[in-house]
Amino acid sequence: MYYINVVYAEYWWLYLSSLRGLTKAEVEERIKRYGLNVVPEKKESLIKLFLKKFTGLTPYTIEAAAAISFVLGRYVDFAVMVALLLVNAVIGIIHEHRAEKAVELLKSKLRVVVRVLRDGEWTDVPAEYIVPDDLVKLKLGDVVPADGELVTGHLIVDESALTGESLPVDKNPGDKVYAGSTVLRGEGVVKVTATGVSTRYGKTVELVQVSKPRLIIEEITASITKGLLAADVFFIVLVAIKLVMSRTSFLDLLPFTLTLLIASIPIALPAMTTITLALGSIELARAGVIVRRLEAIEAGSMMDVICLDKTGTITENRITVREVVPLSSEYSEREVLLYALLASEDDSKDPIDRAVLEAAKEKGVSKQGVEVLEFRPFSPETKRTEAIARVNGVEVRAVKGAPQVLAEMDEGLDKSRYEALIKGMSSRGERPLAVGVEKSGVFKVVGLLGLYDKPRDDSPLFIKEIREMGVKPIMITGDNVYVAKTISGVVGIGGRVVTLKGVPREEIPSLVEGIDAFAEVIPEEKHDIVVALQKKGHVVGMTGDGVNDAPALKRADLGVAVSNATDIAKLSASVVLTKPGLRNIVDIIKLGRMVYRRIVVWSLNKVVKTFQIVYFVAISTLFLGLPVLTPTHMILMLFLYDFVTLSISTDRLRPSKRPERWNIRKLVTISVVLGLVKILELFLALYIALDYLALPLDQTRTFVFYVLLLSGLFNILNFRETGWFWSSRPSLPVALSIVGDIIAGTLLVYQGWVIPAIPPHAVAVGFLYSVAVTLVLTDAAKITAFRLFGAV
Repeated sequence: MYYINVVYAEYWWLYLSSLRGLTKAEVEERIKRYGLNVVPEKKESLIKLFLKKFTGLTPYTIEAAAAISFVLGRYVDFAVMVALLLVNAVIGIIHEHRAEKAVELLKSKLRVVVRVLRDGEWTDVPAEYIVPDDLVKLKLGDVVPADGELVTGHLIVDESALTGESLPVDKNPGDKVYAGSTVLRGEGVVKVTATGVSTRYGKTVELVQVSKPRLIIEEITASITKGLLAADVFFIVLVAIKLVMSRTSFLDLLPFTLTLLIASIPIALPAMTTITLALGSIELARAGVIVRRLEAIEAGSMMDVICLDKTGTITENRITVREVVPLSSEYSEREVLLYALLASEDDSKDPIDRAVLEAAKEKGVSKQGVEVLEFRPFSPETKRTEAIARVNGVEVRAVKGAPQVLAEMDEGLDKSRYEALIKGMSSRGERPLAVGVEKSGVFKVVGLLGLYDKPRDDSPLFIKEIREMGVKPIMITGDNVYVAKTISGVVGIGGRVVTLKGVPREEIPSLVEGIDAFAEVIPEEKHDIVVALQKKGHVVGMTGDGVNDAPALKRADLGVAVSNATDIAKLSASVVLTKPGLRNIVDIIKLGRMVYRRIVVWSLNKVVKTFQIVYFVAISTLFLGLPVLTPTHMILMLFLYDFVTLSISTDRLRPSKRPERWNIRKLVTISVVLGLVKILELFLALYIALDYLALPLDQTRTFVFYVLLLSGLFNILNFRETGWFWSSRPSLPVALSIVGDIIAGTLLVYQGWVIPAIPPHAVAVGFLYSVAVTLVLTDAAKITAFRLFGAV
């Protein structure tokens, strides 16, 4: 055997010495033709990303209002609106800019130095200068820098990050190797066939580039804004006509109608959602979850399906020996393990050798007292490893390898029983490995080892928890159907498993419903599965750890990279787990649903407040012929109320037990009912001010302003609960901001700062009236509305 290895080695090096490799001129010509071995990144400049924050319906409306304010010399109003736009843009750009750097990581990963044959000499060349037809030497631990074909030698490579397969792959002369895979054993020379974006690795990253996540929160924000504007403009036009008919000057009319328009726009909604999501990301960071894109938190609240990658996510991505099956009573499990151990290298990085070593250690089996005379590593020709050893004074040949190979060496083997055992192992999701021994010239297969990628200990509990929260798990793996069915059953996902091998991509959408697991899936199909589920109306989560998962992670509404994920997977995902296992995904769902409730409560407050300000002011102006509030009153309301509602982003709200769904129609219906109640309350307040208190018009406006402010603040307490407002306590920031605003508003109306003062008895009446009608009447109306239409 030694002689054969020497001859083979000499032949190999004689063959290589006959090659010259590419010349410098040929390399330059190929670089011009194919480009560098890098993936060109597609990214927008920071300035362009920043400017995009000023586009959209809400920003355009605020910008128009700001421009008119500036022209009219209302510089305070102008400054407020510009400041709101800038704050929202800065907050958004900080978080979104980081989400576009996945391609940069790929480029840095390809920048490795490799041994290349050029002009007859082996030289070190940066990987970006590799070109097609280059000859590259690879050895243990190398990352394959480009796609190619193995010319000579033998390699065992780890392609799990590309394909999802947990087991290493043998590469013999003529086999293809792919950029991004890692050499676990062996040495060889590869002829490069593809570089850069033409590689399998590069095509995966191109999918990452073109795949854009759905921004659910932006869609909802736009819907609320459009709805409010559509209704408000009608009333504003009516008020404008009324004031024109009453001969109000244009310079007085324009600021008033403009201020009504500003009051109807949810100016603080973008900032509120961003702050809410940002604070949520801080809470998750404390739990071990890094949020890379803020919209992922809300997506977590709505997610009803989560696609789980098997290798390295549900499982440990660590091959173990699950069972040892002796073929006869002549040999025990310990003896089978001993012979497998003798045929394994102690310092090997090969996952199968490591699995055998760990299993032997657990069973207390060692080489102690055994003398290994010769070891013959795995050969692709023989598909086995061998060792000559002396056991108890007897020289034996221990062999482990492919079951069919060892079966041919054992003439007395019961083939039918042997094949039945192999089939049984396969059906349990195991890969069988045969172990044999030769004594006195007679070879016998003594047993089988069942190799298994073990599920994480916390995977079954995680599956149970997300099912109870209304989220359906679907496993996606590159492994075969038997492995997929076994793992899916063990962790509690289910037994409805289908293979995508041979299934046309256009047929995938017809398969996604009602399936528990997909087997033999390639990276593009993972992406297709996510897209198909989204098109069927699902909010989809995706977990993964490898390059093969990156496109699906980026496309998913909630892309989750697990703690041991590759860097490209982490930068493609919207959240990254920093702790092993999947348990933190439950935290994402719970916090996401709490954040959802915060945004719903804010939206409800805003729509009802619009009724209070815009519709009440418009209707009362139509009746009285004069504005019941001045632009100054409404700008003050903007400062004192809208920004206090930002404290809702810190509130402790109870998350739902089911996936959330934005229901704009229901939200608007309930808001309209409560808004009409508030309008009636405000007309009663106007009557009290004019008839009961007999206040002049200027003081009546201040009284109405005070009631408007207080009732809005108390509504924050009302709308945070579907039951009575005292059912739970608000967070400290919410409570303090409400109390602080009440004090500030009371001082304003009592002292007469900026607006006319009202007497102390009017202040007391306004305060008591607001408490009575808001915390009693409005709260009762709210409970009735929720019972009639359901909670939002």
